[in-house]
Amino acid sequence: MTDKSKWLRSHLIPFKQNRLLQITIAVLAVFWIIMAIRPSDWKIWAVENSLLVAFVIVLIVVYRKFPLSNLSYLLIAIFLAMHAYAAHYTYQDTPIDEWLKQLFHIKRGFYDRIVHFAFGLLIAFPVRESVQYFLKLHRKWPAYTVTFTMIMTASGLYELLEMWSAYLFNKKMAAKYIGLEGDPFDSQKDMTSALAGVLIAIVLFLILHKTLNRKNSKIGKNTD
Repeated sequence: MTDKSKWLRSHLIPFKQNRLLQITIAVLAVFWIIMAIRPSDWKIWAVENSLLVAFVIVLIVVYRKFPLSNLSYLLIAIFLAMHAYAAHYTYQDTPIDEWLKQLFHIKRGFYDRIVHFAFGLLIAFPVRESVQYFLKLHRKWPAYTVTFTMIMTASGLYELLEMWSAYLFNKKMAAKYIGLEGDPFDSQKDMTSALAGVLIAIVLFLILHKTLNRKNSKIGKNTD
């Protein structure tokens, strides 16, 4: 049996029978539609969602050849929902930001940092899944190292893409879209948030790995 056939048997449930994936897609679609109604700034909403739509298209195209697990799709959906929420209000003016400003008596919004953190934390699992399949890295440290590298590379590339998209789309709104809010190190801090997220994800992977090994060793002893 090939690696691909093993993967398909363990991860691919026919879409018509995969209720969890259907529900996940339906809930995300409804939420996205709600967030598309009267956004705070149509131009910023369009730029933000162009990246979201492109990402979803890639997932759809890749699905038949490389289906992820339902857990990966659920984590991706949570991240995309967080992004859609921010695109509706703009990252600087979400209700969560207003609540945080009042709670901690701060001037700057931090929801964008939360989303960057969520990127590192939530997307690490589907990335590790992809690394294990495509690169055949099933040993933990090589898989974790490549996952970490890919997450941080994507974080840095996003900052560059965000800057050039805003600059080419509308120079006047570039600063607002990027969300510097007077902080010259905003991009670096966003990447630091993603760094913290992926490091926590790797710690969780290690804990899960040890837990599974203990359970397997106990099962082995009981069978003996």
